[in-house]
Amino acid sequence: MKNSKKRKYVLILLIVLLLGLAVGYAAFSDTLKITGTATADGSFNMEFVTASCDITDGVGFDLDASEVVVSADKKTMTVSIVDLAYPGAGAEVSVVIKNNSLIPAKIKSVTPTGIEGNGVILIDGLEQITTSHPRINPLQTCEFTFTVQWDPNATDEIPTGKESCTFELDIEYEQDTESFTGTPSHTK
Repeated sequence: MKNSKKRKYVLILLIVLLLGLAVGYAAFSDTLKITGTATADGSFNMEFVTASCDITDGVGFDLDASEVVVSADKKTMTVSIVDLAYPGAGAEVSVVIKNNSLIPAKIKSVTPTGIEGNGVILIDGLEQITTSHPRINPLQTCEFTFTVQWDPNATDEIPTGKESCTFELDIEYEQDTESFTGTPSHTK
């Protein structure tokens, strides 16, 4: 019987000690829980908006027949300067592109492809978009101008039937990865 009473006292003592520890812990600790949600959502879309053949500095081509056409998906622009008459003849082309997204962008390049008359056709000024507009913010536009010219120093002629210069422009762009620079702090 002694062992049985001893066990009961030890068991009761253990239960009292555990309850005391639980009450003591609860009395001297508290937890503040802050919850929040950060949602990353964004699209990435750079587009040609408008383009026009500008006659301001253009000479020696057919302005009425020349055209600049933006594709239906607005990712490519086709430039056609018609009837370049002689070395030095050329046109100025103005282009507007838009960052039609929620993410800042940097233009890496605007590249002409499929140039007819290559070797005697000069396309100048496309590199300015990467230096003059290092960042295009969301939903903002950027305008740039470049020239298309029959090389005034060319000794070769544009092949017969190719007096028109046609090419496409493609935009290569990337996310502008400027980092947030907030400063954590604590005050009493």
